[in-house]
Amino acid sequence: MIALVATSLTSGCTVPSYGVAGVGVDADGRIVGHLRLCSHYVDGASLYHDSGADAQDLGSWTPPQRVTDFTSWTLANPPDGWKTDPPLARLRPATEYTLYGWTSDDSSSAVGVTFTLEQLAKLRPGQVMHWSGSDSQGEAIKVESVEEFRLSVCELLR
Repeated sequence: MIALVATSLTSGCTVPSYGVAGVGVDADGRIVGHLRLCSHYVDGASLYHDSGADAQDLGSWTPPQRVTDFTSWTLANPPDGWKTDPPLARLRPATEYTLYGWTSDDSSSAVGVTFTLEQLAKLRPGQVMHWSGSDSQGEAIKVESVEEFRLSVCELLR
């Protein structure tokens, strides 16, 4: 398990989280986004990096219909029917990025995952890095298979 400080959408005055976002890589090394909803829905996902005054959205994806269970997509080249606004920007080494799920009416969200390109480089295709709860040291990140991600993350939100 990899532990790092992550932006959690489950604390403070934020939108309720009913799912979890994850990231992985495909066989060509491209970044893959994953959303697993346990109830409710999300309308899309966004990637950002936050370094104080330099916070910026680096990509936003809207699938053809709301995500109510599970979906995955390649961030640089999403499937037909997906909208990107903005499309994936160039990512830099040694920078933390967060991918999270959202609704246009702020009624629900998917807990974000914070990662670096260096962490993604250690993943194998079929693995997902995702938020796995909070402890005394902050937010915990876990790496597991796509199937384990789909089966396990709803327990984290209970």
